[in-house]
Amino acid sequence: MIQYYKELLFFIKGKIPNKDYAQDIVQESYVKALAMQHQQKIINQRALLYKIAKNLIIDTARKNFKIQEITYEENEHTTPHQEPEAIILEHDRQKMLMRALQALPEKRKEAFVLHVLEGYTKDEVAEMMGISTEAVEKHLSRASIELREKVKRKEGGF
Repeated sequence: MIQYYKELLFFIKGKIPNKDYAQDIVQESYVKALAMQHQQKIINQRALLYKIAKNLIIDTARKNFKIQEITYEENEHTTPHQEPEAIILEHDRQKMLMRALQALPEKRKEAFVLHVLEGYTKDEVAEMMGISTEAVEKHLSRASIELREKVKRKEGGF
């Protein structure tokens, strides 16, 4: 049986890229074949070695497939933990921003909501509002400045 060692190793290396695993499978194939030889007469030793090796390759692939199938990324399925105080502060900040936004003049508020919150381009906002793109830019600039100032004043008051 030893005369088939290199041939069998070459065959297994073609199926399994890891040289160490390939050698392990060859050794295990020989162990199983020798154990079978003690129990019964083997007519074609080469065929038996290849059959055992193929089965071991399949078993290895199944084990590796199951491991890959079970992987679980905890971070993808959980939300980051936030302290209750941080959640409350963020909620209060959002309410304050919404109140500040509501206090803006109508055209500024409309331009800001359409562009920043709803994601329309400045050209699209200009077309929707029936004004020039430059006018939209001025509304957005002034709205940003006013909102920033109001937020600073409110946060300074805490």
